[in-house]
Amino acid sequence: MAMHFADERGVALPMAVMSLALLVPLMLAFASLSVSEPIIAANQLRATQARTLADSGLQYALWALSRPTSPGGLPFPLSAPPLDGRTFITVGVTGGFTVQVAAHEGGDPQARTITAVGWAPAPGPFGMRAHRQIVADAVAVPHPGARAPCALCVRGALDVRGNVAIDGTNRDPACGNDTKFGAFTTDATTVGGPAVLSGGAGGSAEQQPADAFDAVKLSPAALDALRAIALRSGTYYGPGLPNGGLASDGGTTWQGRIVFDAANPLPDGVVFIDTTDGGSLDTGGAITSLAGARLDAVAATDGIFRGWIIVNGSLEITAGLHLRGLVYAVDTLSYRATGEGSIEGLAVALNVGDTPTRIEAAAGGGMRITFDCRHAGGEGLVPHGFALIPGTYREERD
Repeated sequence: MAMHFADERGVALPMAVMSLALLVPLMLAFASLSVSEPIIAANQLRATQARTLADSGLQYALWALSRPTSPGGLPFPLSAPPLDGRTFITVGVTGGFTVQVAAHEGGDPQARTITAVGWAPAPGPFGMRAHRQIVADAVAVPHPGARAPCALCVRGALDVRGNVAIDGTNRDPACGNDTKFGAFTTDATTVGGPAVLSGGAGGSAEQQPADAFDAVKLSPAALDALRAIALRSGTYYGPGLPNGGLASDGGTTWQGRIVFDAANPLPDGVVFIDTTDGGSLDTGGAITSLAGARLDAVAATDGIFRGWIIVNGSLEITAGLHLRGLVYAVDTLSYRATGEGSIEGLAVALNVGDTPTRIEAAAGGGMRITFDCRHAGGEGLVPHGFALIPGTYREERD
C-alpha cells in the first residue's frame, strides 16, 4: 500500500492541463492589453502634446500683448484683437493652437483674459486627435511715463511752496510728444514763494476730471503683480513680516509704518510698502489700514534711489534725497526739508484721504521734480509688459 500511494505516474498530464487552464486567461488578457495599451499610450501622448501646445498659445498671447507695436502684437488699449480664437496656428507637424484674448470680466482696463486651446494633431476630418484648453488672466505692468500727462500728478489738491521747481518737459520720443504739464491736479494748485512750474504743455493744469488719472493709476491687478515682484526681491514691507520683508525696528508684526534712514537704507528696485491688512481701497481695504513711509537722511546708500517706490498710503520725505524712477503714493506725497532733493522720473499721489499733497523746500534747501521717461520706466529694474496674475492659470473643459 505504501508503494502504491508513492507512485506519481500519471500526475504530469493533469498538472499540465491545470497550468494551461490558468495561463490561457492570462495570455488572453496580455493579448488584449497589447492591443489597447498602444492606443492608451498614444492618447496620453496626444493629450500631453495638446496641453503643451495650449501653453504655447498662452505664451504667444503674452508676447503679443507685451509688444503692441511689433508685427503680430496686440494694441493697448485692446481694440478688435486679431487673436479671436478662430485662427488655427500650426506648430511644426505636432499640431497647433487657437488663442483668444479678451477684456477682463472684472473691468480692469490693464488686465486681459487669455483662452488657449491646443490640438494634437491639427483638427481635421480624419484621424484621432486630442485637445486641451488653458485659461489665465494677465495684467500689464505699464510704463507710466508713456501716458502720464505731467511730472507731478495729484488726484486732489496740491500746495507748492519755497525753492521748488517742477518741470514736465519731455525730451524722449518714447514717452510721446512734449505735451506734458509740470503739475496736473483734480483740485486747485497753490503756488507760493519762488516755486516754478513748467512743462511742454504749460506749468500746471487744475480742476481736471478724475478719470484723467486712469493713465497713471495702477490697477489692483497691477499692484498685485508689483507686490509679487517685491516679494521675490525681498523689497516688500507688509503683512507676513519678517518673511515678507524687514521692519525698521526688527519687529515681527507689521504696523503699516516704516522709516528708511542710514540704519535701514532704501534698496533699489521695486519697493512695495503695503497696508496693515495687505489690501487696498479698490479691493475693499479700509482707509485706516493705509501704510506710511518716511525717507530720512541718507535713506539710500549712495544718496540716490533707483527704481519704483509704491506706498499703499502716504510717503513723507524729510531730507534731501535723489529719487530716480516712479514715486507712487495711494494717499499723499509730502516733502518738507532743508536739504537738496530731487525726483527724476514721475511722481503720483492719489490723495485718497483728501489731504493735500504738499511740496515745500525750506530756506537753504531745494526740491526738483523733473519728468524723465527713462527713469520713470524703471531703467531696467522694473519688468514691463504683461505677466500672469498669480492663481488664475487653470485647465478647463470646453
